Amino acid sequence: MLSRRSYLLMGAAAAASGALPAKPAEKDNEASPVRFLSGSRPLFTYRYSADRPKPYVHPLYAPDGTPVTQDGPPDHVHHRGLMLAWSAVDGIDFWGETNPARHGSLVHIRFEKRSKATLTSLINWNAEGRLLLVESRTITAPKQPPDLTLLDWDSTLRAPEDVLLGTGGHVYDGLGLRVAESMDLGEVLNSNGTSTIQQANGEPARWCVYSGKLGGGMAGIAFFDHRANPRHPSPFFVMNDKFGYMSAAPTFREDIRLTKGQEIRFRWRVAVWHGVKRREEIDRMYKTWEGGRE
Repeated sequence: MLSRRSYLLMGAAAAASGALPAKPAEKDNEASPVRFLSGSRPLFTYRYSADRPKPYVHPLYAPDGTPVTQDGPPDHVHHRGLMLAWSAVDGIDFWGETNPARHGSLVHIRFEKRSKATLTSLINWNAEGRLLLVESRTITAPKQPPDLTLLDWDSTLRAPEDVLLGTGGHVYDGLGLRVAESMDLGEVLNSNGTSTIQQANGEPARWCVYSGKLGGGMAGIAFFDHRANPRHPSPFFVMNDKFGYMSAAPTFREDIRLTKGQEIRFRWRVAVWHGVKRREEIDRMYKTWEGGRE
């Protein structure tokens, strides 16, 4: 019997008739998540099993080794740690998993590059026998200061045919993170100095930080939006009432239409720390990253 992954790959290949990249060589070991370390310190784990509808990062760890993400909590099983997805790609939902909708899958094809510090994954966005997007995703663990966990996310999406990168009204689409349960009811700060959830939600900013309780103190999670990203500075989605969630959400107000063969690239840095940092400190971190001076 064909596996779910094989079925998706075959259907997409038939529909695309040449739009797909070359057939992958040897299958990757889907049972082996990729763990990134700094010495013996765990940083984050990249998961790409065909048992999940999308590849994602979980856990993402604070510097002391405490996870700051959740994977598939009962209230929203589709919240997969740190993930990239949209709710209405030509009407297909790649964000949700069990809600009433036409669902697609992000299928890991192969690693095009893999080392101790970085990986590049080829991912097909498949649905209903169609290949809607081809993604080249690079996840990197840059040099790690002892008081930070850093992750760089770089995704290029290519449209084999005309396609709408849409939200269907779900403004949180993009790069999203479900925080650890202890961090619910947290606080926000962005590059504009905004510190209320109501104002920060949807506000364009160079960076946004969600902070909450972790262990015996506080921890902060920052998203940095690269200046070359589409619609930079990006709107951010942020909430803390029922649970804590933050997204870099470039389609918060308007969908993105891609024509056949068009590519769109997104780059973000994710940083995690203990305690509370001032706006000036985070600005310096952002400028260091953006200027490539690390």
